[in-house]
Amino acid sequence: MGKIHFPGLACALVIGLLAGCVPAPPPPPPPSVPLGPQTKAEVLALILPALAPIEAVLAQPKGMGGLSEAARASVMTQLREAVSKYGSMPFGREALHEAGYRLADLGKQASGQERWKVALTCVDAFDILQMESVGVSRLGEKAKVMMEQPTVRVRGFLEDKEKNELYVFLEMVNRKTMEVQKVQMREGEENGGIRLIKVIGRNQKVRVEYTRIPGLIFDVDFEPKGM
Repeated sequence: MGKIHFPGLACALVIGLLAGCVPAPPPPPPPSVPLGPQTKAEVLALILPALAPIEAVLAQPKGMGGLSEAARASVMTQLREAVSKYGSMPFGREALHEAGYRLADLGKQASGQERWKVALTCVDAFDILQMESVGVSRLGEKAKVMMEQPTVRVRGFLEDKEKNELYVFLEMVNRKTMEVQKVQMREGEENGGIRLIKVIGRNQKVRVEYTRIPGLIFDVDFEPKGM
């Protein structure tokens, strides 16, 4: 019997073998990971928004608004995270110091507005950034003392005509606990760090001094109970 040839099948086999030797295409490159901040300006742009709650309070008229405990905690948390992320980088440390200078300025503003809780927050935040400043340290000491100053309210007067003495009825409110202490004082007397200097006008107001900071003198208007 003669041989049977299958030329087409042989060619197909050869082509298939050759095709099997072609290398597989390389895998796609991994997705690019965005780089973190690379400059002082970039780090600073990420840090400064943490100070927004403090700036918002100081932008309000004096005596209005305040810094909540939640806002204070948020500022501290964000600054600690910033120190952890960028404190090991030279440009990161420069940015942290720049933020510290900003905090020092905000602390001075808070002191000027007599917002002592905010001033103390600035001092504590300044410490987190691991900076040292005699001026900020003194501001912190003053803020702590001022936080202990009671709020003074004048509730009434009593004149003892026989002794020719005038008694002033005061309420002193603890700023932290809101506890109210009721006292009566005459001119020149002191109680709880508050010294009654004199009565002004026809029992319209009194002038007092917070003796823990000598020279800190202020007037308090008479406000009868219920006003």
